[in-house]
Amino acid sequence: MLTNNGASSSNTVWIEAAAGEVWRYVATVSGWKQFLADISSLSSPRDEIKVGDTVVLVIGELTNKASCVEKVEQELIVFDEQYEVVMPDGSLWPYTLQTSFHFQELDGMTKLTAAVDGYGPDEAMQWIRECGEMGWRQSLFHLKTVIELGMDLRNEIFNYPRLGVMNYTAAAEQLRKQGLDSRQPGGNHIATVYSGGPAWKAGLRDGALIVELGGRAVPTYRDFVVALGQLYGKPSVSVEVVYYRDGQRCITYIEPTYDDQFTGMVDPEAEPLSEVAERRKRQSGV
Repeated sequence: MLTNNGASSSNTVWIEAAAGEVWRYVATVSGWKQFLADISSLSSPRDEIKVGDTVVLVIGELTNKASCVEKVEQELIVFDEQYEVVMPDGSLWPYTLQTSFHFQELDGMTKLTAAVDGYGPDEAMQWIRECGEMGWRQSLFHLKTVIELGMDLRNEIFNYPRLGVMNYTAAAEQLRKQGLDSRQPGGNHIATVYSGGPAWKAGLRDGALIVELGGRAVPTYRDFVVALGQLYGKPSVSVEVVYYRDGQRCITYIEPTYDDQFTGMVDPEAEPLSEVAERRKRQSGV
């Protein structure tokens, strides 16, 4: 869950395996590729990641140059990370974080905690913070399925349909601007509606506040993702979206998309991210 100051986040999972087995997945180049990264590489021919090494992880539209800055065998490994993400409009957005992985073995189980620090206070980083917290929740769950069940379910976990927006849990001031108060459930502030996406086509624009999606209240970012996740694998249909704009309650219908421009589910081995960026610029008319 997010810490109170909003500058960090932490997720924990218990895995039925020895610490050494779990450790391999975040302390080796091959381990990262087995549960999360599409591409993982190290400047040296070694598989083991050592302090001072920088491992390059490409996960869909996201590139992470992660430098190992601290390591205690089977207990702790810490990375300083330089991210660059290809946005839906083809622009490149860089940001930095630090992620530490903590391991604790007990009675044949391993407790793995991923803690992330360094989120900034601006609006875009609020989206990254909530997106990252949910992303690590999903990633650690996937690692558990890989180790315990031998199943790679990353497509099923991450490839749910999207609306083509940048959103985050609305702050109290954003609720007040729409005429809502703390006695009401809240919603998701839509910071950006990407041109040509499902939400854009349905008439949503920057600054809208979504309170219901497909008949489900979405007072937080996590609720928003869960509501979209429930649509996975179902026939493509329009879903009802209740939102506020300029203090007015509105209803529209949006057909969520699996287009990689909005899901991020690209194959960087088949299409380099430089080409993805150019393609998205053309799609967005940039």
